[in-house]
Amino acid sequence: MLRFLKQITSGEKGQVLPAVLALLVLGGLAIVPSLNYAATSLNAGRIINEGVRGVYAADAAVEDALWSLENGISPPQQLSENINQMEVTVQTEDKGTYTLYLGELIQPGKHSDHLTVDGEIVWDEEAEAYKYIITVTWQPLPGTPVIHLEKVGARLPAGYEYQDYSSAMFPENLSTDDDNELMQTLDTSGAWLLNWDLKSSNPSVSEGNPVQTQTFYITGEGSQEGHYAWVVASSKDIGAVGEITGASYGITATATRPGDGRTTAKIVAEVMIGETTYIVSWQILT
Repeated sequence: MLRFLKQITSGEKGQVLPAVLALLVLGGLAIVPSLNYAATSLNAGRIINEGVRGVYAADAAVEDALWSLENGISPPQQLSENINQMEVTVQTEDKGTYTLYLGELIQPGKHSDHLTVDGEIVWDEEAEAYKYIITVTWQPLPGTPVIHLEKVGARLPAGYEYQDYSSAMFPENLSTDDDNELMQTLDTSGAWLLNWDLKSSNPSVSEGNPVQTQTFYITGEGSQEGHYAWVVASSKDIGAVGEITGASYGITATATRPGDGRTTAKIVAEVMIGETTYIVSWQILT
């Protein structure tokens, strides 16, 4: 029996060699793509990590420029120290005086000091809603003419909305006709913009009638920051006047990798600085 088994197996010497060689070939073919994939993954992770560090570095540079502008200091053109191992340059462009109207920056009207506009939110216990009061005031300056009003409106805080036809509850309003005169739109941050067109009724403010109001109800929850009001007068009288008016600046911060100067992140911000700082837009470019 043992002799028979030896005869069977004696003729199979070397038969495993082709299988081993095949495995070696397959392994050699697979190892190169695997190494390439690992290298690509490591490189992608490094780039993402550099991009995140670059965004934070550029963000710090924009904040530094804002602080300088708010304190009457000329913003730096480059941060004195590297942040997150990144070099950061800053470009600040003075665009002049602007006001916010319907979510956009526009140049204020001539003689805008003849007119002021203010928006206020107060809780109305009886109505169980917030009352938004826009107050337009004629300024008693020498030679100030009668000012004819064409539009009045406000940006509501994000998360709040206009209570339909609530302007009709206040007969002293500049406009009570929501069907024909009110336009409602959403801005890019999801806040409602209300704008009443007053051209048909042609109201005005003057020395004899210095104050006009537009009052309505809004409902919602959360922070009430970010709201503002505006008024547009006849262009031959004044033009647009906004509650948020100030010096407009464009700030561009660029983070680069030391050595080769490769850009890892760029932030472009549009800001307005007056009594308060208002960030109009903030774009991250990587």
